[in-house]
Amino acid sequence: MTGKMGIPGLLFAMLIYPGMVFLFACAMLFAWIDRRVIARLQGRIGPPWFQPLADWIKLMAKEDILPAEANERAGTALPIVSLAAVLTASMYVPVGGMMVSTSFEGDLIVVLFLLSIPALSYFLAGWVTGGVYSVIGGSRSLLQYFSYEVPFLMALSGPAILSGSWSIAGIAARQSGTIWGVLEQPVGFVLAIVGLIGKLKRVPFDIPKAKSEIVAGPLTEFSGRRLALWHLTMHLKTVVGIFLLVNTFLGGSGVDRVLAPQITFLIKSLWVLLALSVASALYDRLRIDQLANLGWRVLAPLALLQIAVTIWIGAR
Repeated sequence: MTGKMGIPGLLFAMLIYPGMVFLFACAMLFAWIDRRVIARLQGRIGPPWFQPLADWIKLMAKEDILPAEANERAGTALPIVSLAAVLTASMYVPVGGMMVSTSFEGDLIVVLFLLSIPALSYFLAGWVTGGVYSVIGGSRSLLQYFSYEVPFLMALSGPAILSGSWSIAGIAARQSGTIWGVLEQPVGFVLAIVGLIGKLKRVPFDIPKAKSEIVAGPLTEFSGRRLALWHLTMHLKTVVGIFLLVNTFLGGSGVDRVLAPQITFLIKSLWVLLALSVASALYDRLRIDQLANLGWRVLAPLALLQIAVTIWIGAR
């Protein structure tokens, strides 16, 4: 990438677009739209457009403390590692046909691995603070991880198998010239949406941080800048996860002679965000045993069936 665009261009891509500034702006925008849509569906007005940014700034300014028995170094490192993993994953996800890093065969696997790091860090966050609610939330988080992660990985392998490439850009390019993956594999797209809801710990899969049961779960003892980094990581993970589904199932920026690729990509991303918001407004939180049964008795068999059908279609 450095050789193609030069050092100034690479720095612009990393820091501005489609890098950190753009991702942060999308995170705040998506958080506001999400809260606004859910509020409207529940008969409320919702927050003003600047509320997510104001909440984050206020949280950054609050006192940052941990319990005396907590491991302070681990408590500081975990949100930083999680944020770094999400930002690194974003470098390999095209946005409107542009990306920070050079695409390579297998970058889909790298992105999926990087997006799993915050989930594991979230589990460890509950144990390093030592609180009762934190430990329970961390245990729930780990069990939930095994329930949704396998179906999610298998769902995203479908477009890769059909396109004959494990490159995210390659999958999007193949779909832009033929047919979108959501039309070829509607079951896989639904499984990917469900898996993304689990990754983001959104309703109805917000089991590890159920306020009415265990306060904030693994993050109960966090405050100030550490908690702000956790929230920012989850917002950025939402953006990267949505962008990933747009590239793998909705043809990426596609071929549109009317709208710019960036506008087309943004519209598709907003549709995926709308699906997440509607799901959060429609469904109640599941119990952890219900999620485990759903993951292993429904989602995993459907994902295996999808892979089998995908291989059969590809062999024709």
